[in-house]
Amino acid sequence: MSRLRGLDGRIRVPLALVVGRYFVLVLFAALLTVGGPWALFTGAMARGEVLPADWGSTHADETVGDIASAGHLDPDSLSTAYRVARLSASGSVLFSDMGEEALASAQTSVSSAVAAGETSARPGPDVSSGSYARVAAVKLADGTWAAISWDMMPHWADHARDASWPNPQDLWLTSTIIGTVLMVVLVALRAARVLTRKMEPLVAAANAVAADDLDKPAGMSDVAEVDDVLAAMERMRVSLKRSLEEQMASEETRRQRMETLAHELKTPLTLIQGNAELLAADLEEGRLQGEQADEARAILDATHRLDAALIDIISAWREGERDGEGRLELDADSRG
Repeated sequence: MSRLRGLDGRIRVPLALVVGRYFVLVLFAALLTVGGPWALFTGAMARGEVLPADWGSTHADETVGDIASAGHLDPDSLSTAYRVARLSASGSVLFSDMGEEALASAQTSVSSAVAAGETSARPGPDVSSGSYARVAAVKLADGTWAAISWDMMPHWADHARDASWPNPQDLWLTSTIIGTVLMVVLVALRAARVLTRKMEPLVAAANAVAADDLDKPAGMSDVAEVDDVLAAMERMRVSLKRSLEEQMASEETRRQRMETLAHELKTPLTLIQGNAELLAADLEEGRLQGEQADEARAILDATHRLDAALIDIISAWREGERDGEGRLELDADSRG
């Protein structure tokens, strides 16, 4: 429980809960995208607007009996669950809106019934006949035959709707798939936006460190795992800042020492150089001869070299400071 409470007392949410709630949202939304179309579909069947898939099989005997009682075939009076055909006694097609396989099965059934002297035919299911599971035929008053076939699919009860609208089962499946895909996309987009917002303090803290802005403290988040990373980044920022400040203080100390050293060297060097110049004046006026003259020239040359070397040392140090190196770079001549 303490892990869910920040140092400032704020309640922090686990990342699993942040992500998990979108899975729960997907689950409930799926119930709507699947259950909604299914409720509309079953409601339409309950109201009689849609015929169930087994309607043709369940009412086949009744439909054949009605056709036999009427003695003629009226396709418009039949349910949309059926496809019909009118055949001659020899099995030739007079009228049909059946599929080819169902029609071939009906012709075979009629031919068999005529040969057997029967007035009706009701063969069993024909697996090879595709979606059309059964065919039934009955002899009409004029000697022709009426055949009906049906498939195991729901149909719109209204003829015009069944002819122009998609099959209700296909419509249900399509609306379910489209609704589910759309729901998943919307939930994913929402989750991405929320997670991006939760990660913004991390991005801001990383950008601040990348920009060398070590004075800006890392932010806070209400997500436990993100807040833990931010706390680690804050400790890193403080450590980096302390290290940088210590380095700057060390560089400042070295700079002051260098200036002190340069001053301490410059003062006696100036004194030596002044005396060397006096000797040089005596040398020019001819008051120094022999070894004294050579030693005076050597002292004067040495003071010039020392002065030039000291200037090079100070210049190299200051250039190193400008470049951010904070250390002295001397060439071979200066070291000599």
